[in-house]
Amino acid sequence: MPASAQTPTDKVKIEVTRAELQMIGQGLMELPYKMAAPMLNGLQAQLSAFDAVAAKVAADAKAAEAKPTEKTTNKPAE
Repeated sequence: MPASAQTPTDKVKIEVTRAELQMIGQGLMELPYKMAAPMLNGLQAQLSAFDAVAAKVAADAKAAEAKPTEKTTNKPAE
């Protein structure tokens, strides 16, 4: 029995593989469109946001690796 503080609109975070997410999406497509579309759109938006962040992190890491390191020259004191 759910706790009284829980409501149908409470946000819940779960971790699934892309294959599991695809399976969830396929199951949702068995429902009438008007019921499944909002959830499918929400899942797709979350996946797109995750992919965008992952791509930025990868690009930033690649840029950091490509950036030449600054070498300091040791000049003798005069």
